[in-house]
Amino acid sequence: MNICTERDNIMSKEFYSENYRPQYHVTPKEGWLNDPNGMVYYEGEYHLFYQFFPDSKFPADIKYWAHAVSTDLANWKDCPVAIAPDENGSIWSGSAVVDFNNSSGFFDDVPGKTGLVAFYTATTNGCMCQQQALAYSKDKGITWIKYNEGLPIITMADDPLQNHDFRDPKVFWHDESGKWMMIAAGGPVRFFSSDDLKNWTPEAMQNEIHTECPDFFKLPVDGKEGFEKWVLSCCGVNYMIGDFKKIDGLWRFVPDSDERIPFNFGPDVYAAQTFSDVPGRRIKVDWMTNINYPFENGHITDPWNGALTLPYEMQLKTVDGKIILVQFPVKELDLLHGKEYSFVNIEVDENTENPLENLSLEKYEIKAVIDMGTAKEAGFKLRTGKDQFTVVKLDAVSNKIIIDRAKSGKLSKPDFDTAFSVDMNVIDGKVSLQMFVDWSSLEVFAQEGIYPFTVLIYPDSDSTGLGVYAEGGKATFEELKIFEMNSMYK
Repeated sequence: MNICTERDNIMSKEFYSENYRPQYHVTPKEGWLNDPNGMVYYEGEYHLFYQFFPDSKFPADIKYWAHAVSTDLANWKDCPVAIAPDENGSIWSGSAVVDFNNSSGFFDDVPGKTGLVAFYTATTNGCMCQQQALAYSKDKGITWIKYNEGLPIITMADDPLQNHDFRDPKVFWHDESGKWMMIAAGGPVRFFSSDDLKNWTPEAMQNEIHTECPDFFKLPVDGKEGFEKWVLSCCGVNYMIGDFKKIDGLWRFVPDSDERIPFNFGPDVYAAQTFSDVPGRRIKVDWMTNINYPFENGHITDPWNGALTLPYEMQLKTVDGKIILVQFPVKELDLLHGKEYSFVNIEVDENTENPLENLSLEKYEIKAVIDMGTAKEAGFKLRTGKDQFTVVKLDAVSNKIIIDRAKSGKLSKPDFDTAFSVDMNVIDGKVSLQMFVDWSSLEVFAQEGIYPFTVLIYPDSDSTGLGVYAEGGKATFEELKIFEMNSMYK
């Protein structure tokens, strides 16, 4: 029996309606959230784990794996804590896979002989040693059994680099070698291989690449079968593209260049991970914060601190002769759509009255196509209220998209960064935007996901206005659809 509890059933006056509580993003009921972990798809369910400390909305060295499950990537159910600390230490970040051929032998007595295997960093109490351990589940991720009573499967002594920063194992099946592979980092990138998920052999130790929270996956380029590249995610902040090759008897990542390409042009993503075993798709979720101020957000939100982004689907595409990751929100989010407002060919200049003046919304999605026309600047003002607004600005003079949250509401700290921009290709004078606004976040995808932005905002609860504008000429909002977004909790 699945004992995950629907959020609808645990809704109360005390929880899930607090100021700034995201209504369609994953958050903990109470306490601290950080890195997403163990993301895996199995028998119709998406399992999402995350770093969790239940006793405070500020972090401690003690960490658990909290657990949420969805069948559609839009509505999530809370489950009991999956993996808790023990005498071997705290449960830090990691990953999970479907053991599809029972190579571990854990599932001999399970129908279909498959199950879930999770890998995490055990940080030994006292010395903070970072070693890799595993747990497995025979009941679709509800309960977990620590292998060998939680003792590490890769100890510090097994690390050829003997580097204290040795964490965040990401495991994946590798067709070319017919083996399981693990990438771990925290400092230098290391690869290991295994036949049974329990015993691991060192592959390449790549001291030239340092990161934490690594992810590693292969995608076709431009959808072409037979033309694929590997992507190394570095903290979810930037990525490298290249190949995974056997050189001198060891499997190693060979980047096409030393360039680290930004994942996001907003400030508030970190520690991204992707779901394992999703057929034909690569979907990631980020910890929605900036690593420079994750603690400060807890002075605004209560009784929780931390949220995860929406699920973003990723594809490799060639744009202006360069292979990049294009990101866009998963289509399943349409399931949360409520009332729709639709407009066509709205011409806007400095003298135009705001056509959205009568709308009052606090959580919504916007889809728009804007012909910049003669305007030097055009865009949206979101979550507007008394002296509050967040601007999404298209600058036709500099060909930039700019997000400005200087007047968005509360700031986490005095030097909270407020404006973010990127040079943008404007195609035939037109810009497409897809934007998601929640009670404390804004996610923008420009030009079909070439330019993603993720930004935390903390407007007052009565700052619910929105509008469009243009300056220095006339712009036409050729298509404009606004969807109220339903809450996961109500």
